[in-house]
Amino acid sequence: MKFLAVSCLLLMPLWLRAESLVMYTEHFPPYSYEKDQQITGLNTELVRRSCQIAKIQCEFRLLPWLRAYEAAQNDPKSGLYSTSRNPLREDAFQWVGPLAHASASMYWLTSRLDAPPRTLEQAKQYIVAVARGDVYELYLQSQGFEVDVNLLRFNSKSDAVLPFLHGKVDLLIASELILPVWLAEHQQLRTVVQPVIDLSAVGHNYLALHPEMPPALVERLQQALNELKATGEYQQLMEYFLQPKRLQSDTLPATQG
Repeated sequence: MKFLAVSCLLLMPLWLRAESLVMYTEHFPPYSYEKDQQITGLNTELVRRSCQIAKIQCEFRLLPWLRAYEAAQNDPKSGLYSTSRNPLREDAFQWVGPLAHASASMYWLTSRLDAPPRTLEQAKQYIVAVARGDVYELYLQSQGFEVDVNLLRFNSKSDAVLPFLHGKVDLLIASELILPVWLAEHQQLRTVVQPVIDLSAVGHNYLALHPEMPPALVERLQQALNELKATGEYQQLMEYFLQPKRLQSDTLPATQG
């Protein structure tokens, strides 16, 4: 049996033995989520197809954001998505992307009678919900916000939605793509909130790879993603996952190659 196991290992393709990566992500529909014990979502499938095209074996793991972030920092053969790329993180990873993303804003309940803040300085007078270790927590702290003063931390981005809807926090950070999904999970329409402060400059979604990852491997993944965009498969996945009630579907679109 030992001889057979060793023989199988020797026959295994070199890239499969040497280039096996773990891709960490969080529950962040429609970009990444678990359905029928399978991790899927728009950016999951973009990363998965990039791995396939680059001939890299990739294992996907879904964890709370902070745990996923720490795991990706500690594992030299790993990546993390959907990760906002900005100067606060630039040197911590190598980057492949951009992946699918949308503009983010701070949102305010339209049912409130008081006037909403329109600048970050005004927002400091309110409680803003953030996920632990998320780029928006880091960004707002760099702008003078403080945890337990005007920042209230949650284990995940979506954990803040219900407290926000119940008025326990004043401002929710979300993108144009994510917000309708979150609201639908609580039987709420998009009209219950309004965007008040634009945060689109904070950064777009990328695949963040460990800084010790061989640059040639990073380049192969980037080229694979570029190929997805050039052939139209990227747009096909965008249309598939962003159509109404996509999260209720059990099938994936046909892929090329």
